Amino acid sequence: MSTNTTTKKITLTPSWKHYFIAYVLSVLAIPLFGIGLIAFYFVRKKHKNIRFAVTDTQISSIDSKYHRNIDLVNIEKVTIEQGWLQEKLNVGTLLLSTSATSVELIGMENPGQLKQMIEETIARQKKQQEKKNFRRTQDPKHKPGSMDKMDYLTGLWHQGLLSEEDFESERKNFE
Repeated sequence: MSTNTTTKKITLTPSWKHYFIAYVLSVLAIPLFGIGLIAFYFVRKKHKNIRFAVTDTQISSIDSKYHRNIDLVNIEKVTIEQGWLQEKLNVGTLLLSTSATSVELIGMENPGQLKQMIEETIARQKKQQEKKNFRRTQDPKHKPGSMDKMDYLTGLWHQGLLSEEDFESERKNFE
């Protein structure tokens, strides 16, 4: 019996609306000795180098210098940061906080809807984690080391060094 575990993966990129002012200023600066073209190049490069990978279990922030992973079960708080213009353009930054670190998903479109989806996924992951931990914490059927002793007694019995009556009486002590 094999278990089929498929992991969904979604790649998110910042919206161009997040860089709206930078794009506008770089286009307006083109007549100033081509400075605008250089600025436009760097804004575009920054925009395209950032991406976020979201799976069933973790969120990864990937840019040209860093690759950071954060497990969904460790996320304690999800907040939205928006300025006035970002609110009008329906973009924002999602701040995912754990006890040790935080990750910013910058320039996300529909941040309210994305926040809700992430919070639902976090709740689902925490529920699955609790089920796993519950299965692990169930008491074992035998005391630690008792099965080793039983194997030792069985070996002695098979070799004829222990009588059947002694073996049965010792076996009843383990049950």
